Amino acid sequence: MIHLANHLPEPGADFPTAWIDEFRKELVHSALRRASIVASTLIVIEAILLGLDVYRMQTSPEDLRALLIWRMAALIFLLSYRLVFEKRMPEPWRLRYFLSFGMLLSCWISAVLAGLSGDLSTFTIGALGVAASCPLPGRFNPVLFTVAGAALMGWLFVHFPDAGPYWSSNIIATCVIGIVIERFTFQAALREFSQRKGIERQRERADALLYNVFPESVATSLKEGRRSVASHGEVTILFADVVGFTQLSTRLLPSQLLDVLEQLFGLFDQCAARHGVEKIKTIGDAYMAICGAPVATDRQVERMADFALDIVQTCKAFSEQKHLELAVRVGIHTGPVIAGVIGSSRLCYDLWGDSVNMAQRLESQGEPNAISVSEPVYFKLRDHFHLEDRGLIDLKGKGPTRTFVLRSRQGITSKPEQPVDTSPTV
Repeated sequence: MIHLANHLPEPGADFPTAWIDEFRKELVHSALRRASIVASTLIVIEAILLGLDVYRMQTSPEDLRALLIWRMAALIFLLSYRLVFEKRMPEPWRLRYFLSFGMLLSCWISAVLAGLSGDLSTFTIGALGVAASCPLPGRFNPVLFTVAGAALMGWLFVHFPDAGPYWSSNIIATCVIGIVIERFTFQAALREFSQRKGIERQRERADALLYNVFPESVATSLKEGRRSVASHGEVTILFADVVGFTQLSTRLLPSQLLDVLEQLFGLFDQCAARHGVEKIKTIGDAYMAICGAPVATDRQVERMADFALDIVQTCKAFSEQKHLELAVRVGIHTGPVIAGVIGSSRLCYDLWGDSVNMAQRLESQGEPNAISVSEPVYFKLRDHFHLEDRGLIDLKGKGPTRTFVLRSRQGITSKPEQPVDTSPTV
């Protein structure tokens, strides 16, 4: 049984409503592009044939008069479409106008040629051309074929009652084949569109994961097939370690412990986004972030200082909300590093250099809910932040090193506003 309608998919997770509208517009756009090409080509062809028919009219005017009138009508239709309707008529109506008048002209020339030579191939070419090149959702084309075929059969029956079933059977077969071809063409276009959108969706998911794992500029380089290691003259590095997490693991289930860490580091991520800081990675209960790489950033040391103060207050507020004994120990240093992505599997953007080791040593020798900074950081912050001199601290691999504690930004006495946490208490 032949169904006269081309059905669009039901909206769902595999085929969202937005895809349906996009597919419908894509069908119309592609059909209109073909219609423009066909119209331009036929204008040239029919103009040449019209000239030839005018010349031939001198020898057999009676036989060519009907054909000459049809060519003039076809040229008027094609020129009016290209010059007027193509620019002013809305796309869906423009396509229906072109197809309707195109089938009307096919019927007309078929009726003319049937009287001259018994040829109905023009109707066949018109119907099958529309079916193959302009598949549309719904019933428009099948109804158009049926109405055009019935009108042509009626005209032939009136003017050639003795012709028999030959012409009628050809017209009916053309209409049936046209409906079937349009249905298969529509389904093929739908499958191609679904596959393409599915690939685009997978690519978007992969891009989202890539940009979530790597800094934006690094992710863009990886997408373009470039993976380089760069040297940066000054980058500010922060290490933060959650104090009390090991003791907490003796009281909570592993799933609860992981949930606590995920919530806390999620809040740290929000702080990083607010201050323009780039998270690099987490190692157990340690959090590493940088500012100034892979893209240079203005006021990078101040941004990192504000971020550090923010995560200390965030950790305090989180601990109070969850009734946990957690604190965060922070270390900050600024200096030259080498950064990039190396290896061939499980890629990771990382930093290397003495500056990274210095930041980690500062964090390990710090106090809970305190921010230890190096002397270079102190000189960058002293005009805008309150810092305390800790004196010389023996850092592993560094020996006695002068360090400072970052307390607050100058002129700020209240705690920064904390994000609202609506998750359940552990």
